[in-house]
Amino acid sequence: MTRILLAAPMLLVLFVAHAEQFKRFGDYRVHYMAFNASVLSAEIAERYEIVRGSDKGLVNITAIGPSGRGEKVTVKGDFRNLLDQTTKLDFREIDDRGTVYYLAAFDFENAENLRFEITVELPKHGSETFRFQHALYREE
Repeated sequence: MTRILLAAPMLLVLFVAHAEQFKRFGDYRVHYMAFNASVLSAEIAERYEIVRGSDKGLVNITAIGPSGRGEKVTVKGDFRNLLDQTTKLDFREIDDRGTVYYLAAFDFENAENLRFEITVELPKHGSETFRFQHALYREE
């Protein structure tokens, strides 16, 4: 039980390491990142039911509101590859001891520069859309 409780905040620590990537919308900071799922430990992957693999990626979105914590929002999005093929992202809400964030898993080809488009519906603010790019590489 202790190992599971210790694993939960570890995904948040990974997110905080890249927390400089955010967009400000009114009272909210929407933090975002995309990364290779193979960097997750087996415990974290099991805890959050994430499939790890050299060609598996994750997008993490957190909307930090006036409370200073990740809040419940609605997140939708997709990404395009270099061939302009679009893949819809299916976000899943994770509530980690009162801090809420959203994860979406996807497959990718090696050395792909992916263009993400994310829409968040923020409480008492409305809908905002932003874009970012990220290159992903297969872990050998």
